[in-house]
Amino acid sequence: MRPDLIKYDDPVDGTRGWLVYRDVPQRLAAGGCRVQPGLDAATLGTLAERMALKQRVLGINVAGAKCGLDLDPGAPGKSAVLSRFFTFLHDELVTRYSMGPDMGTGWLELNRHAEAVGLPSIKYAIKTAQRLSDDEFGRRMAVLEAPVRGVPISARRAGHALAHAAIAAARGTGTPTVALQGFGNLGRGAACTLLEAGARVVAVGDKHGTVADPAGVDIAAMLGRPSGTPVPAMPSRGRVAHLFTVPADVLILAGPSDAMTTAQAAQVPVSTVVVGANCGLTESIEQALAARDIVVVPDFIGGIGGSASMEVLFSPLACPAPQQVLDALTALMNELVADVLAQARRSGVTPRVAATRLAAASTAEPESPPYGSCPYLRSSLSTVR
Repeated sequence: MRPDLIKYDDPVDGTRGWLVYRDVPQRLAAGGCRVQPGLDAATLGTLAERMALKQRVLGINVAGAKCGLDLDPGAPGKSAVLSRFFTFLHDELVTRYSMGPDMGTGWLELNRHAEAVGLPSIKYAIKTAQRLSDDEFGRRMAVLEAPVRGVPISARRAGHALAHAAIAAARGTGTPTVALQGFGNLGRGAACTLLEAGARVVAVGDKHGTVADPAGVDIAAMLGRPSGTPVPAMPSRGRVAHLFTVPADVLILAGPSDAMTTAQAAQVPVSTVVVGANCGLTESIEQALAARDIVVVPDFIGGIGGSASMEVLFSPLACPAPQQVLDALTALMNELVADVLAQARRSGVTPRVAATRLAAASTAEPESPPYGSCPYLRSSLSTVR
């Protein structure tokens, strides 16, 4: 059996790195590459387990993984260290590890490093595990890079899924009002889909501050500003002291981990919280919210878009078109969230417990293709393997 922890020590500056696997028997494992000061193997192990949980909830034959470097992403030597790390990981990227971006890294950045070591994509291991030809793999990856309304699927998929998780969770409230924490890649992706879906976003906040308007903030104008622009510098008719004071049907957490304090959980004026960021809420905060009858969709459901989009892209017999990927992802999220919430209501448990039970009941087939077995996709794509 292959190891579930691979250690790396940079030969030039001693930077430490790791690749961690969870659910080892599967022939494909997926998870992001993180660059963060103070990062350690234990943290990556927790994140890899969260990735494994997402795959099990989806019912697909993919293990969890996470890799990373204990390094400041703003360090001048970051690119050189990443280059050497990719050389070290080359064989894993060919045979088993499907990499994605995470904190401190970006999709285009990582793909440049993959190309530098002779690989067409950080997702190349999917080609090996799914037993695709190079041409077929290339066609599907081209779909991932195709824009829909000006934004590539690769940049939209996680936020798109998060937004539809929020809409599905708020079903029954008509057009939901939404407060959105975070306006980085995940938050912007969610905002783009919320705008298309006609949801009214009444507040957006980041670490710099919050803009708010009961009539709806100007999401289109905010998306027109360059990525990285602080939220308080965005066009808006109003400001508030803190996002968690704004009444809304749904609060979406697309920012940092441990986003809410106990005091905030006792007062936040929402009926539903949907967590997109990994470890966005501690379990004790989730329990405090549940005690107030606030529905909490946990991070391994709200943040499942990256994993779910790979199932949507690689499971059909015929390569889907870009809009088909988003449409199928919408349908998948609607069915998944509806199932989790229905099982939670029937059993009198939280959505986290219900989703964890779904994951535990999932049966993986290590020798089967990684993609093509998600029960939530079959009604939206008829040509599933």
